[in-house]
Amino acid sequence: MASRPEFWIAAAAASPLLSYFLGRLNRWAGAAAGAALFASASFMLAGEISRGAPYAALALWTVAALAHSVMLNGGYGAATDRSGLEKLLARAAKLQGELTLIKTMTGLNAAGEKRSLAVYSAVRLLSDTVEPQSAAKQLGKYLSDYFETEEVALYMEGNSPGGGGMELFAHGAKGSALPGYPELLALAGGFPAAAMAVKGLVLAPVSAGGAPLGLIALRGGQQGGESAARFAAEISFALKRVILFRKVEWLSLTDGLTGLWRRSALDEKIREELRRAAAFKTTMGFMIADIDHFKHLNDTYGHQFGDAVLRRVAQLLKEGVYETDFVGRYGGEEFGIVLPRADSAGVLRKAETIRARIEAEVFSQGLEKVRLTVSIGIAHFPRDGRAPEEIVGRADAALYAAKEGGRNRVLDAANL
Repeated sequence: MASRPEFWIAAAAASPLLSYFLGRLNRWAGAAAGAALFASASFMLAGEISRGAPYAALALWTVAALAHSVMLNGGYGAATDRSGLEKLLARAAKLQGELTLIKTMTGLNAAGEKRSLAVYSAVRLLSDTVEPQSAAKQLGKYLSDYFETEEVALYMEGNSPGGGGMELFAHGAKGSALPGYPELLALAGGFPAAAMAVKGLVLAPVSAGGAPLGLIALRGGQQGGESAARFAAEISFALKRVILFRKVEWLSLTDGLTGLWRRSALDEKIREELRRAAAFKTTMGFMIADIDHFKHLNDTYGHQFGDAVLRRVAQLLKEGVYETDFVGRYGGEEFGIVLPRADSAGVLRKAETIRARIEAEVFSQGLEKVRLTVSIGIAHFPRDGRAPEEIVGRADAALYAAKEGGRNRVLDAANL
């Protein structure tokens, strides 16, 4: 059993606890109970305390603990002061708002930087390229990046002078599904003078010095007409350079009188189609057409009439073949036609149709009506050879035989 001093030492030490827990119910009752227990213990331990530590130290600690318990219980049950917490919450909310704004601005800046990079890259690409067609695919990616949609396309002025409108030059992955240029003009009621929205599409003209150069069309994305107009303005002069470059290139490869491809372009096309036919195990036809007695026409009616004849014959030749066929001026009054993937019987029928149509054509010279004929020689790959020189040589030999055989004839090299 505990000795008596030890009991009262424990009682003195417990008085702050009694004060605290009773003080949770009533502050002053707890304080009184704790003080009474402490006073009783102090009285019983007066002799030990007068002799000094450790009892004196215990007495001081107990007094301090009692005072602390009273202070703790002094706030219990009173209204909680939330002003500091509310200030902290308000500050946190403000910081959260600022963080959200920073994130938004960062996102906008990133998007703006991406669009600026797309414009810069597009202008640089168009300004530096010497192969517009190879650059078109990359330009389509820049269009998609800027407008944030794959349904975007750029139509550009065609090659030929006085051209047939604009042609699709570059587009995003789904841009080719957009309406064609004639349909876009119909929707807009003509070439738009400014950026506009119509039928879910945004159309923005590209022009320089008042002259239309191209048209941007897009569906979807995050950019509207104003943004499309800015992009069009940025690329206008670079696009003009591409158009001029293509025209110069086109003029260097085409015959100024007839508008057909020159001999150099024709020879390159023959080589290209022979390589393709050999690689894919297909066929190719080639024909040479020559205007009969052309020198006599020139001498009789003059060179202006001769030029008119050449232009009209060139037109009839182009109209008589498919768009995938390649018609060129071989030299003088001779014309060459490359017919990819054509069988020999089909080439023969086409040549006969051309010959008959030219024979039926009436040329006017003053009051006089003039008719003319052509002779045509045909060769076929791989039947008549595998090299360009062999194919051209066999077609030329067939043409010569047709001339010797009375002119106004079609002759296949297989019949030589």
